[in-house]
Amino acid sequence: MAIKFLGIAFIFALIVITPVHFHYRDDIDLGADNIYAYTDPSWVFKSQFTSMVKPEKGKGYDAYLWMYVVFVYVFTGLAVYLLISETEKIIRIRQHYLGHQSTITDRTIRLSGIPKKLKSEDRIKEYIEALEVGKVESVTLCRNWGGLDDLMDERAGLLRKLEEAWTVHLGYRRVERSLESLPITQPPPPEPIPAQEADEESSALLEHGDGGQNYNIPYARERPRTRVRYGFLSLKSKRVDAIDLFEGQLKRLDEKIKILREKEFEPTALAFVTMDSVSACQTAVQAILDPSPTRLVAQLAPAPSDVVWPNTYLPTSTRMLMSWSVTFFIILLTIFWVVPVSALAPFLNLKSIKKIWPQLADLLSRNELGRSMVNTVLPTAILSLLNAAVPYLYECMISQGDVELSVISKNFFFTFFNLFIIFTITGTAASYYSLLRDSLKDTTKIAYLLATSLGDLSQFYVNLIVLQGIGLLPLRLLEFGSVALYPLRLIGAKTPRGKLSLSEIAENYYYGRTFEPLTKYIALGSILLKGAGGDDIDEVGSMLVETASEHTIDEIREEGLHYVNPSLVIP
Repeated sequence: MAIKFLGIAFIFALIVITPVHFHYRDDIDLGADNIYAYTDPSWVFKSQFTSMVKPEKGKGYDAYLWMYVVFVYVFTGLAVYLLISETEKIIRIRQHYLGHQSTITDRTIRLSGIPKKLKSEDRIKEYIEALEVGKVESVTLCRNWGGLDDLMDERAGLLRKLEEAWTVHLGYRRVERSLESLPITQPPPPEPIPAQEADEESSALLEHGDGGQNYNIPYARERPRTRVRYGFLSLKSKRVDAIDLFEGQLKRLDEKIKILREKEFEPTALAFVTMDSVSACQTAVQAILDPSPTRLVAQLAPAPSDVVWPNTYLPTSTRMLMSWSVTFFIILLTIFWVVPVSALAPFLNLKSIKKIWPQLADLLSRNELGRSMVNTVLPTAILSLLNAAVPYLYECMISQGDVELSVISKNFFFTFFNLFIIFTITGTAASYYSLLRDSLKDTTKIAYLLATSLGDLSQFYVNLIVLQGIGLLPLRLLEFGSVALYPLRLIGAKTPRGKLSLSEIAENYYYGRTFEPLTKYIALGSILLKGAGGDDIDEVGSMLVETASEHTIDEIREEGLHYVNPSLVIP
């Protein structure tokens, strides 16, 4: 869609807008003194269509400016048309695809606001089936497993320590022959033999070998030790065997976990209800299960692997409070960010710099390269770094997908507000302060002032888009930060589990959370449309039916998964 829009807009800009723009640009004054010329009522009569056909200099000569207004509506209408048409096409393809698969995610609803009298798996099942929307296959009522999760986190940390201790003890060296065995079964200790003496080594092994068997044992290395503190205020300490210490702690912790799993946990107001079919799930989501707006609210459930289980224990009021707190913090952060963003705006032109720092303005006026760096590169780079410094504070959602959606929406608002609104307004105020002061008497002139400022800021926005698209975005896609930290992670990885984690891609927000789902949708539509030989959605749908008749990728990925807290089953 973007390629189509940019292609059509480029054709109009190249054939119509650019020739007209450069034909009239040199003959008009767009300076600050002439900025309010278009607020004169006489300009309206000069801007008739007849004057556009045969314009005479000095009379209706500015009527060509209507061209920009017309093309704004043309490009807006084109963007809306392409957006709607492409969205409908993607939705139809996606519905054809999802309508012929039956994963546990597609058949499960997330039921929140469960009243106290229904906080039981059997009661929830009876209530849903009594609505005659479909049969219930299973119900997972979330309970307050917070204490169990804490013990599992403690166990995971203890297990990593034990693995590191065993790795230090065994190491990665070759095994040696034990000298404590009987001489009749014990080969002589090996010695480093050069490659040219390989035949002598082989003959010695054949002479002293016993049926080709190898009686090797690990190196008798000293077991690692760790310091344990005890006594009053942990002032005393002693060194003990690390492996024995961690193994003993792990066994005791496993016993606590087994006992705690048999305990009856307090139910919460959230449950995952799996229906017998996708249609029954969709019907339950669209139905009003309770007259109260906050009770028995049914929503589509996230995938089992996408659920953030600790957040399911939180009450609805707590989750709402956390969500609003994050929004309030983003508003405060946006207000705070006005200060550094406003400080960058005056550096876009030499006049503003001269008002703030005359010596620097004189120096830049004599140095073309320095003026270009300060007016274009410096504000663009600093503003990009400020936007990249926004933290991730959206961790109160039920699923990772909700967290990602919140991150994308709030980060878009933050970037858009600071980049286009604050930067444009402060840049205008810095450049046209006297005119802005006069325009407060007539607020209709502010729009023309901002329009003129946009023309001056166009160079900055072009530089920013080029820097983001060509300079910064490829580095984000290449995961430069993860690659740069790989040597440090390699040094810190002592266990096989740690070595295995090095092969995992540490995706950041911009790649893993934004482009991956978008790429999946685009790939799904483009591949199937290409295979169908055209844009016939019905033909694509029939191909999807044939493709999904056996198993889809989602069905294979979710095979054997259930809505169960991992703390209840692992290990």
